[in-house]
Amino acid sequence: MSLKNTIRNVLNIRKERQLPPPDLKPQIGSSIVRERLRIRLKYHITAEQWDWFTDHGWRVVDMRTNRREYTSVPDKVLVKLLDLEGEAREELHQRLFRKSSVSKLASSSRAAQVEKAAKAAKLEKQSKTNDTTADLVEEAS
Repeated sequence: MSLKNTIRNVLNIRKERQLPPPDLKPQIGSSIVRERLRIRLKYHITAEQWDWFTDHGWRVVDMRTNRREYTSVPDKVLVKLLDLEGEAREELHQRLFRKSSVSKLASSSRAAQVEKAAKAAKLEKQSKTNDTTADLVEEAS
């Protein structure tokens, strides 16, 4: 983390991002995002479907200038969202966000495990280096 980010965190300068106003219906190939999920639109969507997405907080984002990390929603989930109506669509949408929050927790715990393993490997390497150095000192004396 950079010094600038650290200072902003310590001084609590960070502000919650406001939801931008909805755009016009996106073209095929555009990306729409909500929180940390991204959908790449590979299929035509109707005005009604786009209204539903915008009502649920999805917005068009230019991915060329966006450096945030997103989890991609699989195409088959997008197709199901587009095909379903009413309550069934709402239920699938809720399950999508429940699953993403669970996978976010799992990935953060996996990241912690990887970091812990890396630290252990580094300590082991340092101890081997120290042992080798001690052996060399003994041989020299």
